[in-house]
Amino acid sequence: MRRHLLDLIVLFVLSSLVCGYVSLAQPGARDVTVHVYVFLVGGLLMLGLVAAAGDSVPRRTRSEFDRALAESEPRDRRIPEVERVEREVTLATASAYDLHYRLLPHLREIARCRLERSGKSPSPETLGRWWELLRDDRPEPDDRFAPGIKESELRALVADLEALA
Repeated sequence: MRRHLLDLIVLFVLSSLVCGYVSLAQPGARDVTVHVYVFLVGGLLMLGLVAAAGDSVPRRTRSEFDRALAESEPRDRRIPEVERVEREVTLATASAYDLHYRLLPHLREIARCRLERSGKSPSPETLGRWWELLRDDRPEPDDRFAPGIKESELRALVADLEALA
């Protein structure tokens, strides 16, 4: 209320001066002027009451729930490459097409790099039972919608690739 008290006093004095001037200058418009003046003073009083009521209400503080939400650390975003590989693995277990075009290039690269560390190259002797799956000249599947690699076979393949040295 104290913030608005000066504003209300200035508006009241200004409206009183205007009403007095119009009433003296135009005696025929005195009734309308007094009605407008009463309406304006009532509006100023209402504004003063609303301002006083707003000042008497305690300020809203943040709830404990809001503070706890603000303090909680945001979830760590996963690495996009990991999410992409997870999608490719999921698709590769679903269809032979996705296995051939999405996952096998990555597995071939992993096998090639692991073998190069020990001075070897991918061959039937170094890759063993996975040679047919990982060879570069493997033909694309005849049925694109055929099931992909089984999860257990993929786990065994990854374990064998980890063992390559």
